[in-house]
Amino acid sequence: MTAGHGAPRSLTGLLDTLDPDNPATGADETNRDAHDGLTIQAMLDRVGARSFGAALLVPSLILVSPLSIIPLMPTIGGLIILTISIQAFFGRTHLWLPKVLATRRLTGEQLTRAIGFLRKPAAWLDAKSRDRLRFLTAPPMDRIALLAVMVVAVTWPFLEILPMFTSVSAGGVALVAFALMVRDGFVLIAGYTVLVFSLGVVLALLSGLL
Repeated sequence: MTAGHGAPRSLTGLLDTLDPDNPATGADETNRDAHDGLTIQAMLDRVGARSFGAALLVPSLILVSPLSIIPLMPTIGGLIILTISIQAFFGRTHLWLPKVLATRRLTGEQLTRAIGFLRKPAAWLDAKSRDRLRFLTAPPMDRIALLAVMVVAVTWPFLEILPMFTSVSAGGVALVAFALMVRDGFVLIAGYTVLVFSLGVVLALLSGLL
């Protein structure tokens, strides 16, 4: 899990990087790409294509926001997260996405809505995070976190009819990704708790169907 040059080191910094209304990034009249919308690839380029923790945060935070109700958004987000986490698990040093996922776009309005929704919880998490239980987020323990993310993301395409539940599950992925980015084992444990709860609900639904 390599941090790229200039990669955000906080949730607030990551949101600033994607914010269409931030003069430093999106709203400059000479550089309106974020203002007019961004593809997934453009978002990942902004947060750093070598920073897998930040890269995992982009789709997971989108799914935590109200944008999760958009049809197919949980499936697309799950596939993106699965692709990123698999590459991180096997130690790739640079992120790659297939074109069908990389070219998916959010409009400037959608980005503004999602970022506005996430601002307060992001600021709270930034204020509470510390460098704690670092060994849980370092190799080889970080592979356990990535494996947990993969297992959960695989379930999302089957939960399209439950977008709000996907948001809860994506919140767990976001906590795990944030923990890996800032090396906070306490936040990682909180993420694990949410992911275990999510998998428990999925197993309960499956047992009910069977």
